[in-house]
Amino acid sequence: MKISGLQRKENIINNIEYLIKSRGETKASFANRTGVTRATLYKILEGKVSNVQHSTIIRIADFFGVSCEIIENSDLRHIELIEKTLSPEGDKNPAAIPVVPQTEFISRLENRIGYLVTQYPLTWYFGEVSNVIALRVEKNIGNTFRVGDMLIIKRKTPPKKKQLALFFSEEKGFFFRLNSDSVSYMTLAGELLIGTVVEERVI
Repeated sequence: MKISGLQRKENIINNIEYLIKSRGETKASFANRTGVTRATLYKILEGKVSNVQHSTIIRIADFFGVSCEIIENSDLRHIELIEKTLSPEGDKNPAAIPVVPQTEFISRLENRIGYLVTQYPLTWYFGEVSNVIALRVEKNIGNTFRVGDMLIIKRKTPPKKKQLALFFSEEKGFFFRLNSDSVSYMTLAGELLIGTVVEERVI
């Protein structure tokens, strides 16, 4: 059945959002590994691209192992629910976590979460919440995270495959590495592993 251009656009947006969330990706890791630029990805997700190029759909489909036809013409979430594939977010309750500004983050790194929630604003997070804290970006981190973005971080935890490891050094400030191999989270002299970026929220 042929669908309208508007329905195709909505399917693409909904399916990309669902795939990123359900497959444990972040928008940054997705952009880095597919070659779809972060700017293009956000324009698509914000509905600013009227007709997403087929070559972009192919990149996304190849990356997730899903057919182009499904991404363009179907509701993948509904298909996977029918197949009894549960989303990892399914039955989790939200937890309040502290939002610490970037300029204070290193000095607060060793503080207990219980103390930090009494000192800083809170945000909600769905997921495993042991030792989880939010960083409010006040100075761009590389070309990926910008002022006002929020990073949800599992402190001092090495990343799993496809996750970002956030580091700090006096020389570089905050920076990250994508965990594409077994050594990407290892620290060099003068570097501090902050933890794993488990979610990102951008303005």
